[in-house]
Amino acid sequence: MAAMYSDRALVIGAGFAGLLAARVLSESYGDVVLVERDRITPDTGYRAGTPQASHPHALLARGADALETLFPRLGAELEDAGAIRADLGSDFLIRAPSGWAPRDYLGLSVLSTTRVMLERTIRRRVLSLTNVSLVDGVTIDGLLHDRGTVTGVHGRHDDRPFTDYADLVVDTSGRDGKLVSWLAELGVHCPAPMIVNGHLSLTSRLYEVNRDLKLDWKTAFEVTRAPDVRRGGSVSTVDGNQWFVTLFGADGDAAPTDDDGFLDYATTLRCHDIAEIIKTATPVSKIYQAGNLRSRWNRFHQVPDWPRGLLALGDSVVSLNPVHGHGLTLAALYCLDLRTLLQEHDLAKEPLVFQRAVARTARTPWRSATTADLGWSTRKPSLSTRLLRWYTDRAFAALPGNRQVYRAFIRVSHLVDHPATLFRPAVLFRVLRGKALSGRHPRATEP
Repeated sequence: MAAMYSDRALVIGAGFAGLLAARVLSESYGDVVLVERDRITPDTGYRAGTPQASHPHALLARGADALETLFPRLGAELEDAGAIRADLGSDFLIRAPSGWAPRDYLGLSVLSTTRVMLERTIRRRVLSLTNVSLVDGVTIDGLLHDRGTVTGVHGRHDDRPFTDYADLVVDTSGRDGKLVSWLAELGVHCPAPMIVNGHLSLTSRLYEVNRDLKLDWKTAFEVTRAPDVRRGGSVSTVDGNQWFVTLFGADGDAAPTDDDGFLDYATTLRCHDIAEIIKTATPVSKIYQAGNLRSRWNRFHQVPDWPRGLLALGDSVVSLNPVHGHGLTLAALYCLDLRTLLQEHDLAKEPLVFQRAVARTARTPWRSATTADLGWSTRKPSLSTRLLRWYTDRAFAALPGNRQVYRAFIRVSHLVDHPATLFRPAVLFRVLRGKALSGRHPRATEP
């Protein structure tokens, strides 16, 4: 159990990362306040601050385990509310560029739900904590500071000046946050961020499940892959009775946002179930699109004069291309790091200890996401990136017909195993030998 400092912590942003941070801080601080720009209640659904909620969100297997650690029985609560549990082997239909992936039972599952349901369920739990409070409708304009220490925030609340003080300020304001400029106002200058633009797009729509369609999967996924496979898509069953359909575009391609164009784009995919759903199911939302998706890393761990009293986590530090589905999982892992380090350090006085932990946790997902996206870039990658991409291309080619390669690939993709496991002799041999199969998609096997 973390030591109780009986001090005050302030979290900028009451989104997914902010809620998790508040949950952890509540164990170590007597008073935790969430400061949020949007107007929200425990039951708020879609809101302006999370436009990405109109697209599917992947919670990787390791992320689900992390959330269960922070919120015991969260998975069961989500299932009771309609989330769908799916085995990553038998319940997934995956089309790789070289063919269909095996569908053997893996014993590794994920929960399929919307961002709205997930965040709302967690928000209710966090706001029920007796030492956590919420101030909404606040626009933060900057940080308060005193001799190298952040002491609070200032901004506007209902068009009135707003000031709040805390012993620790945690920024979780997201990929559009202004922490870099706030720090510059204090005379603290950050290195230029690392940016990799994947030139990818997401175009999404929700549909009511059509019970007349007899499908033997819970999630279908067709993968884009540089340099030739520019189109892909996915369908996931969410919240009990809805399908979340998303069409991917790479290298500047994007699905149209009108009904006919959306369907026509889907018919170009090899996973014909996606087009069949669009054709026969009833839409329950408009079509949403997000484009020019990129990854960005603000290297706060390299700022030698990083102020005391300030931490940053979530997308305000590392925002990965959402196509790859790392965001929610990374936020959960950062908060497990936060919980561990609060037991060993006074992070208000040693904030770089935490920022360096964030960098370590983000390193592998960053490498994975950007290696894939650099395939669409005109920028020449490093030798190590070219070698890694060459090997992952071979692994993709070997997925059809290679159950052991697929199992290893999925466990690494979901951050359960280290990428080094892909180089174990049994996997390495099959990857280098490679054998791509095609034809009709495989049927699921039982455990």
